[in-house]
Amino acid sequence: MKKIYILLLIVLFPISSFSHKFYTSIAQVEYNAQTKSAEVILNLFWDDMEVAISGLQKENISIGHPNFSIHLSNYLKNHFQLKDKKNQVKDFSFIGFEINSITMTVYFEIPAPEGLNALELTNRVLIREFKDQTNIVNFISDKGRKTMLFQSGKEVQKINL
Repeated sequence: MKKIYILLLIVLFPISSFSHKFYTSIAQVEYNAQTKSAEVILNLFWDDMEVAISGLQKENISIGHPNFSIHLSNYLKNHFQLKDKKNQVKDFSFIGFEINSITMTVYFEIPAPEGLNALELTNRVLIREFKDQTNIVNFISDKGRKTMLFQSGKEVQKINL
């Protein structure tokens, strides 16, 4: 699975140029049975995230901005949401991010004591900003593996592992 994930990153995120003609993010959501949480690694183009955050803040917010981490965390809390079976949004712990050439990798953790199965994920990351945005999410748990695609009109889905 790691080889496929790395291959997808190489294919989807070439280092050749800062401009890109497609809009895609890839997230890996792995359930940790010991901590009873979903560990999320999200890869996307950092310039797209600057556009999204700047639009919400109505000012230019670059990755070098002193409050970029706060804005990024707030953006993700509103655009990448895991809901439990009672339809309550789970809060998450923002761990941080790192820049990799033209992409960024964001790390956060969401408590999920009941596991991932039958929970609902809303993933509207960058969908409102870019009409062609697609978000791929790979789920990994002891119940199985599944890949789901989120895009405009298909931003909310139930996880069935």
